[in-house]
Amino acid sequence: MTDIFELDDEAESADRIGERLHELRMQYKYSIRGLASKAGVSASLVSDVEKGKVEPSISTLKRIATALGTNLTYFFSEQTQDKGRVIRSAERTQLSGMASTGVRFELATPAESVALEAIYGRYEVGASTGEEPYTHEGEEWGMVLSGRLKVVLDDQVYFLEPGDSIWFHSSLPHYMENVAQTVTEYIWINTPKSF
Repeated sequence: MTDIFELDDEAESADRIGERLHELRMQYKYSIRGLASKAGVSASLVSDVEKGKVEPSISTLKRIATALGTNLTYFFSEQTQDKGRVIRSAERTQLSGMASTGVRFELATPAESVALEAIYGRYEVGASTGEEPYTHEGEEWGMVLSGRLKVVLDDQVYFLEPGDSIWFHSSLPHYMENVAQTVTEYIWINTPKSF
């Protein structure tokens, strides 16, 4: 019995698996021996797979994948260049409509997200979500990163400092205002999406 399985283009498949394995091993900062030990395979096998010299059996690749906290499909899927997974701060989509009021919202989740929406918010001194509280469907969770945020939920008032978080049903009338003498920044999560 061999430790190699065949695909239509074995050499191309072995190269792709090797490249993906090397990339993920480097992200985890594992040595070849460290990964081999964790996966229960030989270091020479890991090295040969990375170099595209051999294509491992499904069972061997599954052990390596498990050691790296992923699954088999990672090795056979197309590389995505962070699309839909990592949103770099410079690449966030700015949501329009409130910038003139001193409030800036940037989308921190990919457009492909079905139900979850994370927003990076920045309020200038004295800026707020408007004069009137508003409601919508869903739930919200937010955490203040810097500054001080006043959150009004129906008839209750909360003051959030850096590191404080809040959760509530979006059906409650709510309103937010920066009450710090500096810019207030936060991460806010809505489900379902509301922007």
